[in-house]
Amino acid sequence: TAKAWGLATDGQPAESAGTHAAAPVASGKKDKREGKKEKRQAKRADSLEDSAKQLVDGFKSFYVSKNGRYGRLAGAGLLLLLIPYLYRGFYAYCDMFALRSSNPSLVYKARRPDGAVVVIDDYLDSYDWLQKNTDQDARVLSWWDYGYQITGIANRTTLADGNTWNHDHIALIGRMLTSEESRAHELIRHLADYVLVWAGGGGDDLAKSPHMARIGNSVYPDICPGDPLCYSLSINPETGEPTPRMAA
Repeated sequence: TAKAWGLATDGQPAESAGTHAAAPVASGKKDKREGKKEKRQAKRADSLEDSAKQLVDGFKSFYVSKNGRYGRLAGAGLLLLLIPYLYRGFYAYCDMFALRSSNPSLVYKARRPDGAVVVIDDYLDSYDWLQKNTDQDARVLSWWDYGYQITGIANRTTLADGNTWNHDHIALIGRMLTSEESRAHELIRHLADYVLVWAGGGGDDLAKSPHMARIGNSVYPDICPGDPLCYSLSINPETGEPTPRMAA
């Protein structure tokens, strides 16, 4: 203790010279460790640089060698063989895209099982019939999908179109289109003069009726009592068979 501590002139204990000498020794060890770490990092960086340089030099030497020239020729030949194959696929895609883009949604082509191509223009014929056989102030009830076309092509008033901002109104139309005939007629006769429905094909109104019923049931729960998603009015996706209510 006498070697480590002494008394200062003011009587307070003070560290001896031996105690102050310990700090430079510890600092020197830390600097030595950091120096070794920097050397290892520099050595690792030099090793990576040498490896990259060897890889580039090897590639350059192979590229200008005889085998490298043969490899370039083989790659060019393979590319030339692939161009016709890729071009054929690209040409077929462009032809298919142009065909689909050229057909409006109202008139399109279909292929029968025997391979014959037929033109489907049922939509256009229906709108043409409405325009020629109904009064100008006639009101047409249909699902909202066809509202804009009825207005724009048939020039008739429709109860709903793609601007389905009023959910209650769309639900009422869903109720009218999925209710029993007598009940539906009681509602429709106050709102519309004609009813337009689509039948035939996978996207007809019969296929959409479960969706119509669900929307209607969200406002009028008496459509499918105790069945919020209207499973009672649907088609089994596995068997393709309709439920008893759907079949009725």
